[in-house]
Parts: sequence; structure tokens; C-alpha cells
Amino acid sequence: MVDTFTKFLCGYFFITATFCYANEKSVILNQENKDIIDIYLDEINLIGEANYSFLFWNIYDAQLYSSKKFNSNSFALILKYNKEIKKERLVKETINDMKDQKQLSKVQINNWTKLLNSIFQNIKVGSRFLAIKIDKKKSVFYYNEKKIFESSDQDFLNLFFNIWLRSDSKSPSFSKKLLGQVEN
Repeated sequence: MVDTFTKFLCGYFFITATFCYANEKSVILNQENKDIIDIYLDEINLIGEANYSFLFWNIYDAQLYSSKKFNSNSFALILKYNKEIKKERLVKETINDMKDQKQLSKVQINNWTKLLNSIFQNIKVGSRFLAIKIDKKKSVFYYNEKKIFESSDQDFLNLFFNIWLRSDSKSPSFSKKLLGQVEN
């Protein structure tokens, strides 16, 4: 049984006090991921990069690729994990972040929880997650260069990608850096 302090610490970990900074040099996009992105996108240019950290925990590095200017209908998001994360935690936090954006029905929550449980796995240090949005019609997801999912469910896809890309995300500074926007 998880005690109250642990619940508080975990919630605090994902909801508040994130410290984000840009990577010094692009180390996330490996050749395998580049080859995958080339299949789906005509052009790939680095839009922005950011690191998601909390206190002394370095959670993941992220990079966003698109055409020369960010195209919200056609882009690739890569996460390189720097910390192990249990699948159950990843599913729970993903659903919670989607619920923060929009009121979801019990059916949506149940369906998307089952879906995420079927495609997510325990994250190991160095693992790469790649999500590609293709011409606003569909998205494909890869984990360590293996295709794990494809979807045309626009509601799911918008909520999923907006975890990182919306202006009112849990870490607006992170989102701005990822979108290549200069902070004042």
C-alpha cells in the first residue's frame, strides 16, 4: 500500500516544480529514428529541444522536428528517457494529463487506459519513444525503433501530443523550448 507521503511526492513530482533546460547538443535523434521519420515526413528540421527534470531527477530529453517552421499537422516528437519509469506510472500520468486538458467520459478513460497499457512498457534508461503526426490524419508511435501503434483517433491524438505542446502544459517553459520559442 502506498502511503500518503509517497502519493503526495509522486503527484508533486509530475505536477509542480519542474526545472527545464535546453540540451547543449542534439544527441537524441539517432540514425534509426531519422530513417523512420524520413518515411513519414518530407522534411525534418529541429524545431526545439528541452529537458524535463525535477530536482535531481533527470526524467527525459525531448526534441521536436517538423518542416522549417513548426507545422502542427506534420511533426515528430522524440523522447529519450534518462530514468526508469514503470508502465503503470506512465499510463496513469498520461491519462491524468489528458484529463487535465478536457473532461473525458468513463468510456474514453477506460478505452485509452487499456490502449496505453497494451502499447506502453516499462521504460529503461536510454529508451527512445518516437511519435509522428502525419498530415493531421493519423499518427504512428515507435518505441526503440519498433512500431507499437498507429491511430487516426483525432481526439486521442490531440490530447496526447498536447501533453508536451500546449501553452498551458504542466511545464510551459519546457513546451516553449520544445516549440523553439524564445522565453522572455
